[in-house]
Amino acid sequence: MSDQPYTLIVTETGVSERKLGTCGTEADHCAGDLLTPSLTLVSSTVHDGIRTVVVTRPLLGVSTDYYTFDTVEHATINVIAAVGAGPAFAYHKARSALVLSLASVNAPTCVCDAGAIGQLCETGGVNCHKFVKNCLPAPDADLLAQHNPTCNSDTYGGGLSCCGHKRIMLDADQEVRPELLRYHMKFRFWFQEYRPAGGAAGAKPSHYNLPRIYQQTEANAGEYDVPPAFARDGVPIPGYPNWPKNKPTPGTTCTGACPDGPDCACVHTIHYRWKLGNTRLIYAGGHCHAPSCISLELFRNDTGELLCRQLPQYGRGSFPEDKWDEAGYAAIPPCLWGDDEGLQPSVFLPPNTPVLSIKRNHNTHSGHFGEMASWQMRGVNFPAEDQMILTEGKSATS
Repeated sequence: MSDQPYTLIVTETGVSERKLGTCGTEADHCAGDLLTPSLTLVSSTVHDGIRTVVVTRPLLGVSTDYYTFDTVEHATINVIAAVGAGPAFAYHKARSALVLSLASVNAPTCVCDAGAIGQLCETGGVNCHKFVKNCLPAPDADLLAQHNPTCNSDTYGGGLSCCGHKRIMLDADQEVRPELLRYHMKFRFWFQEYRPAGGAAGAKPSHYNLPRIYQQTEANAGEYDVPPAFARDGVPIPGYPNWPKNKPTPGTTCTGACPDGPDCACVHTIHYRWKLGNTRLIYAGGHCHAPSCISLELFRNDTGELLCRQLPQYGRGSFPEDKWDEAGYAAIPPCLWGDDEGLQPSVFLPPNTPVLSIKRNHNTHSGHFGEMASWQMRGVNFPAEDQMILTEGKSATS
């Protein structure tokens, strides 16, 4: 629910409207926010165990939290239908994706088979499903303009959609063993006691909550493909089967004598532009995958100021001098702002501040399925106050 969709919830007591996914992480199925009703219930009937509900609603949404029906801009609507496990609103029992096509009344409608929706199946052609992701167009994002294979099941080459529950991800000639892989995780938390505001002296609280701020450079797609820079004889690129030789794939720039020179070096880049406002960032952590991830950068798109640059750091194996410096281990240290020594002071972003995320990956000789470029951030939504305390020391998890 990372794109926080407008949703209709049907129960035996009526119909409600929600904006899903407004809390939690991209992996959560968060209940989101209950919206003020904008629709009218016309009828709700049950026949042979199937409930049929008829509602009406204006085409124009009350706000951006509501879906606006625009038959000029959107002739099709991506829909997910889900059924619950009981009468109470909760995580769904089953769901299916579909595309709803709109037709004109008393006017011709052009019906085209553009090949944009195909079946994604398991080995043997079983458990097939299809999808179209909410990839955003230029100039705000790049995936649609680059025809990135992740955007629909017809061109999908690999990634999260291949990892269904209990699906075996072995090659066809590998043995499926009955043993279960068991593992344990250990967490350690450092914490500080909270002191609420108040008292005779009117003291401020010892800590402030840092609401989570989340966005994807892949712009609601959840993942994307980094194709290899060039097509090779006999090795078609998934999603780009007819891509010409010696031409860089979409999103790719190269230096040196490419594609076969010893100094050939290529980089795949995507951008996303959105607005982030009334926020004072305290923490920003980018998410990308080794070993091809080069950088993930966040800029103010009005002043050009670099807010955060994420660069992978690789362990050098300096054990035992540094017991955490494991050889080859990759880490992406987050950007932190505050009043502690060594930190830059946080910068308040006023309402509707335009920001730009840029993600770069190596792709000279090989690509990568299911790449990610998300920003997981935390901050406060008020300007700086004198001697405001955000933390009183170091905190960590391990």
